[in-house]
Amino acid sequence: MGIIREKLSLFQLPREDLGSLIKAFFFFYFVLCAWYSIRPVRNEMAVQAGLENLPGLLSIVLLIMLIANPIYSWVVSNIDRNRVVIYTYLFFVFNLICFFLGWIALDAEGRVLIAKAFYIWCNVFSFFLVSIFWVSMINYFTSQQGKMYFGIISAGGSLGAFSGSSIARYFSTEVCGTSTMSDWGPFSLILISIMALMVAIVLSTNFPSRIDTDDSLSIDNQNENSGLIAKLIPLKGTIIKNLSIYMILWTALMTFGWMIALGIVQDWSTDPCQRTAFFARIEQIVTPLTLIFQFFLTSLIFKRLNVGIVLATYGLVLFIALLFYEAYPEIMTVLFVVCVLRTFEYALCKPARETLFTYLETQQRYKSTVFMDTFLARAGEVMGSWFAASGMVLLGLSSLAATFFTLPFAGLLSYTGYRAYQASKK
Repeated sequence: MGIIREKLSLFQLPREDLGSLIKAFFFFYFVLCAWYSIRPVRNEMAVQAGLENLPGLLSIVLLIMLIANPIYSWVVSNIDRNRVVIYTYLFFVFNLICFFLGWIALDAEGRVLIAKAFYIWCNVFSFFLVSIFWVSMINYFTSQQGKMYFGIISAGGSLGAFSGSSIARYFSTEVCGTSTMSDWGPFSLILISIMALMVAIVLSTNFPSRIDTDDSLSIDNQNENSGLIAKLIPLKGTIIKNLSIYMILWTALMTFGWMIALGIVQDWSTDPCQRTAFFARIEQIVTPLTLIFQFFLTSLIFKRLNVGIVLATYGLVLFIALLFYEAYPEIMTVLFVVCVLRTFEYALCKPARETLFTYLETQQRYKSTVFMDTFLARAGEVMGSWFAASGMVLLGLSSLAATFFTLPFAGLLSYTGYRAYQASKK
């Protein structure tokens, strides 16, 4: 009853806060609906591409991120920050239209190239899409508001993810029933993604960046005479440095575990239809579970426990997950572990990280957070995938030895997460 009373107290908020919270809720709903409507197709393409080819594909994504981030940072430095979401999302809409038209116009051979390009593009799109949304939230809400509202806003994203994955599942019979890529097939879902993005663009206009009274007093203040590299790839400040290491380690460990999980899925079934249904089943479980957690528990946990404890717990959670894969390499283990990890990430760890970003100065919120969520996260994925595909063999490690090899990295993950939290309190 205490939790319910706490949630009902939302209606006692000032009108301006309640209105912004509702708009942010639906803003994130349409952002994740746009992504999750096309995500299951990308997951199946990862299996069909061959697990041995994934490190190479992710390396291409990393190279694209390396090129895209300085361009993005330059754009942010030279345009009205209140237009960043609009311009970026319109660019994504243009990309989706090009993919759709290319799919219609090209023959079967050309569509194979489109499919590969689409897989790579999806990995870039997903990170920029969500990261830029959270930057707009960080710039609009204060750190205190973030602790109260980010969990609820995340719940809007979970509803959008559920809607998008449900739409994708509706089309799954068409995806699975297509023996050749000779018609629109899954690419018809692009139209759904475009419509959701357009609604998100309209809602984004309700969140102008708040102006700090004195950015120069920020704990991570930049040097006014910093060079071009520092402006384009800003990683200055204790919070940012610790979160940067945290991001690389988290995604590396998560990707290593995901590669193990994909191997279990591949051994479990050779039927693309059955695998696609399994991936959809994961989304159908994770989304409502995360939604319930975000709405009823996230804010309460952040009030009872500081975000540093949440961030520090992640290393232990990931290491235990890897032990589960080693001890019980079954399809149900994959289902259980992935659901637990994603729920922890979406309901607790992601809102905790975004809360720390609110302590940064305005310009850094746009540059550093996006750089970490895109390039550094992808760098971690590349490291994790190469270790799973080749590193274990080169080091002569068994699967059990490889699992324990990750233990010090999991410990470092927990340490840097708590250090970032401590830096935010100085």
